[in-house]
Amino acid sequence: MLNRSRFFCRAALISSVLSGAVFGCASSAGPAPAAAGAGTQSESGSAGTSGAAGSAPSTAGGAGGASGSNGVSGGGNATCASGSVPCGSDCRNLSTDAANCGACGSACTAGQACSGGKCGCSASTTACGASCVDTQSNANNCGACGTACTSGQVCSLGKCGSGCASGLSKCGAACVDLMGSAANCGTCGNACPVDQSCWMGSCRCATGQGACGANKACVDVLSSTVNCGTCGNACASGAQCTNGACACPAGQTACSGKCVDENSDSKNCGACGKTCSGSTSCLYGACIDPSSVSCTGAKANNSCAKDGSISLGKYWVNNNQWGSMSGSGTQCIWSTCQTGDLIGWGTSFDWTGTANAVKTYASVVFGWQWGWKVQNTGLPLQLSTTKAVNCGWDFTVTPSGTITINVSYDMFAHAIANPGSTDNPTDEIMVWLYRANGAAPIGATAATATLGGTSWELHKGMNNSWNVYSYVRVANAQTSALNMLDFMRDLVSRGWISKDKYLTSVQAGTEVYTGNGQLQTNGFYCRVQ
Repeated sequence: MLNRSRFFCRAALISSVLSGAVFGCASSAGPAPAAAGAGTQSESGSAGTSGAAGSAPSTAGGAGGASGSNGVSGGGNATCASGSVPCGSDCRNLSTDAANCGACGSACTAGQACSGGKCGCSASTTACGASCVDTQSNANNCGACGTACTSGQVCSLGKCGSGCASGLSKCGAACVDLMGSAANCGTCGNACPVDQSCWMGSCRCATGQGACGANKACVDVLSSTVNCGTCGNACASGAQCTNGACACPAGQTACSGKCVDENSDSKNCGACGKTCSGSTSCLYGACIDPSSVSCTGAKANNSCAKDGSISLGKYWVNNNQWGSMSGSGTQCIWSTCQTGDLIGWGTSFDWTGTANAVKTYASVVFGWQWGWKVQNTGLPLQLSTTKAVNCGWDFTVTPSGTITINVSYDMFAHAIANPGSTDNPTDEIMVWLYRANGAAPIGATAATATLGGTSWELHKGMNNSWNVYSYVRVANAQTSALNMLDFMRDLVSRGWISKDKYLTSVQAGTEVYTGNGQLQTNGFYCRVQ
């Protein structure tokens, strides 16, 4: 059927191209594709098949999809966006795809369109018996079903006559618009594939689709992971195609056709193709020995500012001077190295004042500290978890005279999974590895414990509004490798803390009471495993 507005539309299109404007027209054969060469619009080439001009297509299968002999079931290799399903290696919209109408491989016949997953006559055709025909050009059904033109006549604009109206071409006994006829696209007998329409004399897929593969089937190149953006552009395994662009999941990179986490992939550690060997593993993007707590480098990022900080990957060093009002002095922090998730840092201190009052806790923070400065650390973890939080630490204490300090882990637990900046903990759990000049924790000794292969005094007290549990090592140590959840589970087993609570933070540093000295962390790591 000739759409008279096409003549005006074509003239407007030519005018818009000459003027540089953007213009689109509706096609009687279906949704208007973009102008030639625009965006992802694709042309089918010579995919047309010849046939008797003006012959009525069969509608075998009626309003339902005719089952194709090359049908493939869903569940192929494609990862599809919402609204599409995988048919083989491509994504298809079974509600509108004439080549896969209602089911993968269920193709509509010529003259039909797919709507709501069912085949039926397109807007430009009429159901005449078992066939969908264009009553504007079909000589056997000219103007209405059953109205046949006599021998030698043609059907033009739904009327029998001796010739075609202006702008139409004679194809057998039919007068058609070669610019928009899906059965005679560009030339008589060149039929477009069932999933394409004729636009400006060329068979084209709808906007957002491309004619891909040997059979030039229309594919959604905006979401197909094997034809992303353009035919043949396959996304890496694990990636999705969104708006014609391949993208790996957050935190992953495409390496050799596969999405990988460069923070942990031993064959692509820190960069594609970088392989870890020997006893090393890929830890936070670097190949390091998992048992190593040795990280060396020059002093950098020195800061003596109160509450100053240094970012080191998934950690940050905090110049925490929370108790400085009980004395006077200075405290500085610096970093020395970062290799993967293994870091080195240090602090110097010089404090006077109340002897038994903590002035500062310069520390490395892993997780929460009245807010989340660094995301994606692996914390929080509910205490009922079977995971481990393995932390290794090697440090050196250098006093200048008498110092009163402890070197310790400080962990926090909350009743909620993701505490904010105003959510105080319910429990504080300290693990003292080293103490000097009589430094003592909050609360009296309530029990003893054997954890991590060594003996501990367990103190129990209160700090502000939360419980404080302090494990104090019986003998000082300056190197340790501990699963910090062992201490949490010990408290759960005593009934002192609920397994439904969350470990939100692990910190490691020195509490300074008084004195002048230095703590150098030669190597530190903390890993949720």
